[in-house]
Amino acid sequence: MNRVELNAGRLESLNFLESQRMISIPSSAFGSLRQELLNTLGLPRAKGFLLRYGWNCGASDGLKVKEMEWENDLDPLLAGPKMHTLNGHVEVEVEVCNANFEKGTLHFEGNWKNSYEANEHLMLFGSSDHTVCHTLVGYASGYLSTILGKKVIVKETQCEAMGDDHCHWVGKTVDEWNEDIDIKSEISFYEADRIIDELDETYEKLRIERDNLSKTYHVHHKLFKEVLREKGMKSIADVLHQTMKMPVIIEDRQLNILSVGGLPAQQAQSHSKEFKKWVGHQQQKKSFKWKEIKQTLLLDISESHKRVITPIYLGQNVYGYCSFLYNETTLKEVDKMVLEQAALACSLYQLNEKTRFNTEQRMKGSFLEDILNKRLSMPEIVKRAHYIDFRLEEPYFVIAINRRMYHRILNDEIEFDDQFINNLLSFFKRNYVNALIDQRAENFIILLTESSLLSTYRNTEEFCKQLLEYCSSLSSGFLLKMGVSSNSPSIENVDNLYNESLAAVKVANRHQNLVYFDSLGLVGILLQTNNLETIEKFAYKILGNLIEEDKNKNMELTKTLYYYLENGSNVHKTARAMNLSISGLRYRLGRINEILQMDINAPYVRHEIYIALQSLFVLGELELD
Repeated sequence: MNRVELNAGRLESLNFLESQRMISIPSSAFGSLRQELLNTLGLPRAKGFLLRYGWNCGASDGLKVKEMEWENDLDPLLAGPKMHTLNGHVEVEVEVCNANFEKGTLHFEGNWKNSYEANEHLMLFGSSDHTVCHTLVGYASGYLSTILGKKVIVKETQCEAMGDDHCHWVGKTVDEWNEDIDIKSEISFYEADRIIDELDETYEKLRIERDNLSKTYHVHHKLFKEVLREKGMKSIADVLHQTMKMPVIIEDRQLNILSVGGLPAQQAQSHSKEFKKWVGHQQQKKSFKWKEIKQTLLLDISESHKRVITPIYLGQNVYGYCSFLYNETTLKEVDKMVLEQAALACSLYQLNEKTRFNTEQRMKGSFLEDILNKRLSMPEIVKRAHYIDFRLEEPYFVIAINRRMYHRILNDEIEFDDQFINNLLSFFKRNYVNALIDQRAENFIILLTESSLLSTYRNTEEFCKQLLEYCSSLSSGFLLKMGVSSNSPSIENVDNLYNESLAAVKVANRHQNLVYFDSLGLVGILLQTNNLETIEKFAYKILGNLIEEDKNKNMELTKTLYYYLENGSNVHKTARAMNLSISGLRYRLGRINEILQMDINAPYVRHEIYIALQSLFVLGELELD
């Protein structure tokens, strides 16, 4: 008979089980209790509860065993596994039992078979991906700790619920586990006040969450009142500052300030400049990509400049950014929630503005198109102009702006066109210019009243130059040309003005990108006859041989002839303009005379050639850019 069997016999002979009141509980009932705990508390808390329950059972049995007399120190340890079996929990096999009571060391290891916990788990939940015999582990830990007089932690390393042949357990003192397991985590499950602490912690989190939601809802309510009242981003910034007691800066995508709350304008500009400089520095280091910021972040710009920033979306794209100037070292959840609500309010405001703007623009574009196509009588023009707030103030003129991409990408063109029209309208609004805009193919057509310019500009020429400079600043990837019509006192003559602007913009090129119809002289008058076929035949009769000869030579000779005439037939000026030597230019001019079979320096010939060149430009038959 082995030592475990002797100990078992001794326990029974001493009537151990009858020395205390025992309660028999079906394992299925305990399985149901276990299921309720898991469903109610969740796995971590239920595990702690079951471990502590098992610990108390094991510690109670350990105290009873210690009251008995034993031949040596190992006997009470070996009695523990038999107690587990006698209680009906599991069948125990001991493989290793090394203990030193004087040094307080222990290595106790063995197998559990037919674990009631593993069986119940399999019936109720099915196979598990982790060990489940928590009461058995707790019992063994409590029992061994009581017998040894030092805290022992038992760890289940295999489990029948995981598909193993049997459950395997290992027991060691806390000191002996070393780094084999996360001992602090295991001990925390045995802490008696863990559930209460966790409930308190959960309650505190819920209270904070409730306060955050209440504050966020309050700010949300105030912000969207401002959006409904259509008071603009300034009111959003002010409400945000008044509610959160923090300075607010709202910026566009290029980090230009749109609105400020709780901060002097000069100070806000200083912060904005510092921020732009910081972004540029980060991009140079390649450790930070500004375009990748799609969420709320706390940025440490400098010792005196921290900001919480979140993107403002318009559709799928970032329109701008909303920021708090921040003093905290970590981002508070409530501040994050409120700032994101403010960004949403800005998005809705901007969406409303865009919708209204697009609707108004469609009405204005449709109005201009109807005028150009002569679909409206004068009384209808007056009525429609009143509805869209376009003042009928003579004289009228038309500008055609042609845009052409250096590298054609359709999506980029569409995006550019939409933004370009928006920028044009903003420009006109800022400068109090009375204008209508429409788009036809690659041209933007603008109808203006000259009298509306004079409050800001000295004359039409000054306005057109500034408009072209502004448009060029918006379109680095495009070649822009502008053609300006003559004036007319009647809006019913706009279709003629439109044709004049198209004629002028066709003559324009990269070297002369602003052309007035009035400067076309005789060509402009010829165009007014609408006999375009006759004009084209006239031009090709004079220049046809030169153009045909020059097609495979990048039009070098035709370009030379054009620049020669443009520079008043001055050889030196032409050579400088084309970056040619004098001898090279003279050779080309000689070849041109030979091909045309005429003296290009004769005044009458020179005049006819120039008219022919200008006519082909206007008709779109010749492009020398």
